[in-house]
Amino acid sequence: LPLRIRLLDIETIGAGGGSIARVDAGGALRVGPQSAGADPGPVVYGLGGQQVTVSDANALLGRLDADHFLGGAMRLHLDAARAAIQPLAQALGLSPEKAAQGIIDVANANIDRALRRVTVARGYDPRDFTLVAFGGAGALHACDIADRLQIPRVLVPRYPGVLCAYGLLVADVVLDYSQSVLGLAEADSLRGLASLIDELYNRAQADLEAEGIAEAQRHYVASVDARYQGQAYELNIPLDSETDIPLAFHATHRRVYGHDMPARAVEVVNLRLRAVGVVPGPALEPEASNGEDEFAGARYAFPGAALLGEKTAPDGVRLDLLARQHLPPGARFDGAALVFQMDSTVYVPPGWSAHVDGYRNLILERVLS
Repeated sequence: LPLRIRLLDIETIGAGGGSIARVDAGGALRVGPQSAGADPGPVVYGLGGQQVTVSDANALLGRLDADHFLGGAMRLHLDAARAAIQPLAQALGLSPEKAAQGIIDVANANIDRALRRVTVARGYDPRDFTLVAFGGAGALHACDIADRLQIPRVLVPRYPGVLCAYGLLVADVVLDYSQSVLGLAEADSLRGLASLIDELYNRAQADLEAEGIAEAQRHYVASVDARYQGQAYELNIPLDSETDIPLAFHATHRRVYGHDMPARAVEVVNLRLRAVGVVPGPALEPEASNGEDEFAGARYAFPGAALLGEKTAPDGVRLDLLARQHLPPGARFDGAALVFQMDSTVYVPPGWSAHVDGYRNLILERVLS
């Protein structure tokens, strides 16, 4: 049975670092949605994984560095990954490096399609936005995805690998309650909403109390789902003691759909109450840049401690190796580069530049030719 419940509208796909690559019955390369997970995980982890994954492909392309993975605390088994990809490469008639690039291209195409579903398909132009890359491997793919969609910049948060955990720590506690009240929006039926709101309010009070939320940090927002009688879909209308539900619904319908029907009866379907427990978050203040004058006009502008060295990737591209913790606000550099930190690796391809903002986000932008 289909259920209508409130959810965050999140488009998910199987394109993580553990997504398994395979050749299907028709000879086409597929990536995901099957996953090796974190244990045993990719072959390159050396934890017993046997199937080639996106992370193995990134390692073979030099984008996961054996000497700097997980802050240098975890050894990568590149020879094992190369041996594991050989059968797949042979089935495709490619070298291991070409097969690895093919895996990355297919994974990027999967991500590209998902982004188009939440932008272009909904009337949004990706070129008007900034792509936020998080998760341990998000910043390995972000610039390629941005190129595909002509997104002008990428923002990599200070700690991308633990951004979701951070969000859980600082997010407000939000509880949603609902009560079916199917009936016309008439004086008699509307008077009954007050007692129902009180019931939901009492439940919310007890639940926020159990969550440890102080009285002063609790907020409540009531609303109703309403529709024209005979319609099969509703609009949510904020509700307070002064709300005239029919008038508010007509105005909302006119704003959303471009017309309203004032002579049509309005039906109230659901009563809703949202209870919010405000969680005090850390104060985030931008840091001043210490090196704007010193770095002005320089192609590479960062303290010497940030440069860990350089290497040549299998495709012949020279990569600068940088330590993110030593990149202060104002630092900037051009690709190609790998930026290492404990929880993530950032790949800045050729044709992209990067700079650190006051919040220590890494901002990646296409170099204008």
